[in-house]
Amino acid sequence: MDTKKTAIVTGAANGIGEAAARLFAKRGYRVAIMDVVDRVHAVRDEILASGGECASWSADASNESDVKAFVGGVMERYGRIDVLNNNAGIVIVKPLDETTWEDYRRVVDVNLGGIFLFCKYVLPVMKAQRSGTIVNMGSVSGHVGQTDHAIYGATKGAIIAFTRAVAWEVAPYGIRVNSVSPGSVDTPMLRSDIALESERTGKSFDEVKRIREAEQAFNRWADPAEIAEAICYLAGEGASFITGSDLLVDCGWVAK
Repeated sequence: MDTKKTAIVTGAANGIGEAAARLFAKRGYRVAIMDVVDRVHAVRDEILASGGECASWSADASNESDVKAFVGGVMERYGRIDVLNNNAGIVIVKPLDETTWEDYRRVVDVNLGGIFLFCKYVLPVMKAQRSGTIVNMGSVSGHVGQTDHAIYGATKGAIIAFTRAVAWEVAPYGIRVNSVSPGSVDTPMLRSDIALESERTGKSFDEVKRIREAEQAFNRWADPAEIAEAICYLAGEGASFITGSDLLVDCGWVAK
């Protein structure tokens, strides 16, 4: 009997999602990864080359048809889903009065809508198994106010509230639901964020980077692999009594 567990990782083409996919594979999971960025297939190939088991799909987390087809493809290939790690997300850095309705809809649809859709289509599988764990990607932005991040922060705060509610809804089925809220992590998304802030303020990229690094107690950004460790911890048996929680991995930002 095949007892190997299957983990879905969304937004796995780079950053935290890629790091999480690699760590799940290293720890013996079969990994199903997706992204709108084609590099997701290169990540798959690298995981396979290192001896892991991985399949990849091109899909948009905010597109219901894509999500439904992806989850169906995972079930057809692996027959079960033990972990859902929702990483897909975007950020738009703008003053609120310059933010368009289209900006708003895109951030909400991807960040919150994507988690809603994946939970909607994965939970029936986990309910039938009467087991499973979901780890959603929150953010320190869901805990503190950040200039020009109103919509992004709103989606992350909503994800934390969503996680708590769903955790109670599915607890009778033995399913755990938690979130991770990172501080500043050295990802393409953050570097793009810094570049936009640099352009807006007239400060150099390095100067803005130093300011943002100073928001962390250790005066540095996290490596994506450090956040992946938190994700895999919440997904694993060592966290068997943890549900409805948000794990801050913010290097003391909120504590300050």
